Amino acid sequence: MQIFNKNNTLFIFAKLAEVYPIGKVKIAPGTLASFFALIIGYYLLIKFGVALYIAFIFIFIISGYFLCEAHIKIYKKKDPGEVVVDEFGGQFIAILATIDTDNNLHVALSLLISFLLFRFFDITKLGPIKKLENLEGGLGIMADDILAGFFAFASQSALLTYLNIPIILKSYMS
Repeated sequence: MQIFNKNNTLFIFAKLAEVYPIGKVKIAPGTLASFFALIIGYYLLIKFGVALYIAFIFIFIISGYFLCEAHIKIYKKKDPGEVVVDEFGGQFIAILATIDTDNNLHVALSLLISFLLFRFFDITKLGPIKKLENLEGGLGIMADDILAGFFAFASQSALLTYLNIPIILKSYMS
């Protein structure tokens, strides 16, 4: 018996797209996924620095696309609610607007703003975010959350820049 045949591999990839078991919770799986992404993403950003974190995001998003494609192939659903790998990708992007400070309270508030902005844009799907959701396959699943992440990043960056508060990405680029 062959353990890693094509169907078993697709099933494993489909479960990874759900970030199983997070995608299977009954209430707000996307919000729960975003919360876990916030914690994991911030840890990775601090541990490995901005350059490696951005590289990680690119690899994660590309992998997420393939995981979504596997889920679609197995379950035959266009944009299933249990697929939450896209929330991880979008939240990972939004985290880049976290403030650059040693004050833990300020960092926590900045992360909360990042989380709330991402969830706002992901849920409301304002403007072009809704259009991207209508793309076919894994691209449609991932693209709207990626753009919601960029909208959250841009909104928080603009606010913090207006307040003259440095963000991690800006500090890295200086």
